[in-house]
Amino acid sequence: MKQPGHDRTFEKSESLFIATAAQILDPDRYDVVDKPRELRNLFGPRSGVAPEAAVISKATGRRFFVEVKKQGDRGNAEERACKHHTVQFYKCLHERFGYDYHPYVTIFCEALAVNPRYTEKAVHYFEPGQYVLWKDYDPEILEAFLILKCQEWLDD
Repeated sequence: MKQPGHDRTFEKSESLFIATAAQILDPDRYDVVDKPRELRNLFGPRSGVAPEAAVISKATGRRFFVEVKKQGDRGNAEERACKHHTVQFYKCLHERFGYDYHPYVTIFCEALAVNPRYTEKAVHYFEPGQYVLWKDYDPEILEAFLILKCQEWLDD
């Protein structure tokens, strides 16, 4: 019997995000950082968050963090994603960075991107523009989302 934490299939979604984002975003303008460490002690010396990626503008230094969530037709990954989109977490990151935007987005993959059981809830759990439904790992969906976030948040 598989125990919680033994399922490592999420690694495919995470590495696919990193590879696709690196192809989409101009490397002269943006860094795509795999597993950034700067939020690991956000709440204190031994607690924080560990996003899958950060996208950082080389010109402005502004950034946003990316959480990639995937699952099949059963699970609670979308509920676990909610912790990055609470009022208090918005305040916490604002205190840390001072941005006029919430620098944490969630990329939903596989069933989370297509099953109405999850997609119908997303509009009620997450603010517009803070998440994307990455259906079938379509690079055009991810490109539109990342380019928009970079233009809105990171560019001069």
